Amino acid sequence: MQRHSFSLPIEILRDGSEPYKRQIMRQVEHMILSGRLQPDDRLPSIACLVAMLRVSRNTVVGAYEGLTDAGLLRGEPGRGFYVAEAIPRASPAPPPAPAIPEAPALPPRSSQASAGISPPGVHAAPPRYPVTFDFKIGRPAPDAFPTRRWAMLSNPLLRQMRHAISEYPPAEGLWGLRMQIADYLAATRALAVDPTQILIVAGVQEALHLLAAHLVHHGDRVVVESPGYAGFCNLPHLRHAVRIAVPVDADGLCTHALPHGPVQLAYTTPSHQYPLGYTMSMDRRRALLDWAAQVGACVIEDDYDGDFAYDSAPPPPLMALDPSRVVYVGSFSKVLGPGLRLGYMVCPPWLTDAIARRKALLNHGCPWLEQAVLARLFEYGDYSRHLYRLRRRYREQRDALLSGLRDIWGAHCQISGAGTGMHVALHLPPDTPDATSIANRALAQGVRLYTMEEAACAHIPATGNRVLLLGYASQNVAQIREAMSRLMLTVAGCHARQPASSTSVSLAGDASVRPGHRAEMA
Repeated sequence: MQRHSFSLPIEILRDGSEPYKRQIMRQVEHMILSGRLQPDDRLPSIACLVAMLRVSRNTVVGAYEGLTDAGLLRGEPGRGFYVAEAIPRASPAPPPAPAIPEAPALPPRSSQASAGISPPGVHAAPPRYPVTFDFKIGRPAPDAFPTRRWAMLSNPLLRQMRHAISEYPPAEGLWGLRMQIADYLAATRALAVDPTQILIVAGVQEALHLLAAHLVHHGDRVVVESPGYAGFCNLPHLRHAVRIAVPVDADGLCTHALPHGPVQLAYTTPSHQYPLGYTMSMDRRRALLDWAAQVGACVIEDDYDGDFAYDSAPPPPLMALDPSRVVYVGSFSKVLGPGLRLGYMVCPPWLTDAIARRKALLNHGCPWLEQAVLARLFEYGDYSRHLYRLRRRYREQRDALLSGLRDIWGAHCQISGAGTGMHVALHLPPDTPDATSIANRALAQGVRLYTMEEAACAHIPATGNRVLLLGYASQNVAQIREAMSRLMLTVAGCHARQPASSTSVSLAGDASVRPGHRAEMA
């Protein structure tokens, strides 16, 4: 599919130091090679660029023809110029920024606000090389979205939307969708909640922001996981609170390491710990809730990809064990897609009204049409059927990934998080180069793997660069097998070691998958 680009951020310096044609060529070349312009993007027409830059037609024509001769553009008669499909790999030096007045120094507190902030990891910088196989975490299969059904449900709503589109939607979300989510949670999570406790939000990140803004104040203590999700770990810092990082192991959050004394908030991902994938045991769940009651903490339960449990039923949510102290947060980003920007949170009754008021002040509610269509997906059973198909598909993709990793490392690696979710964590053997080295070499072969630093992780321990994260949902089985073949060549070139005596994989923290029993996972 061709994408269109009708304006480009090109700056023409008129000091006579460089011809205008060369300035245009250099800046467009940089935008292409840096990934800002993608293959098949259409460039502005010659007339448009002439008017925008106030240069001659011959100058623009010469620049476009020069880029075409260099293999960066292709011209289509009567249609215009497009970015070529095959782009050279060389990375150009960025063009010099135009001279601008020096900005005034920011107050000291502004510079301090960014200290200790981990990269969010959602919008990653484009890689240095073209990527053929991208194991990005949290990305669902792009071809799995129920496009036809979504359109069928949307059309009648569009014909009846005159009143709804002219009014602000309820800040809490559409009542019909909240009722459907309450029924869904009761059926799939044994979580009995009233629809009035459910708030529709623009993804999990908005829910976390609302909770932090309401519950956390200057000097409060907040417990986070180590390693943990940067999308939450950054929020207490912005509120000038004290973050207390508690380690995790194969049973989830290490409750014996929880702090004494008052704590305002604790954030955890018990179903599939982010990023290492561990599932919190029942003993740890009870211990966490007992501790929260003693110190007066509210607990956020982020169930970001708990819809995907492959080998056994997940333990009951923390909120089912203590509905008065836990806020349950869920997302539709993993089942449908993050582009919808829809999620939900289930609040204890004492918190619901306050969070709804904050939501109203923030953006007056989420878009009406997407909520209405989603409610009908639930009502007609389409959501459950779609989720069932995804589970089957992702299980096959997970099995292909585990098989490929077993062929590469045998018994010399450990994998955590395989029983649930959409990604696994690969713990590298001691004789293997670190995660950054392997990721860089794999990228040169068109395979993108993710280190913790690249995957929205915060409070990364010293051993963090011995872990690679691989999301498998967006890659089909054939793509995963080809990527593993390339990764095998990459690893073989990284170091020389003796062949493994066993061909099994140890799945740390996943009791349902044992070494040498990959066939049983189906």
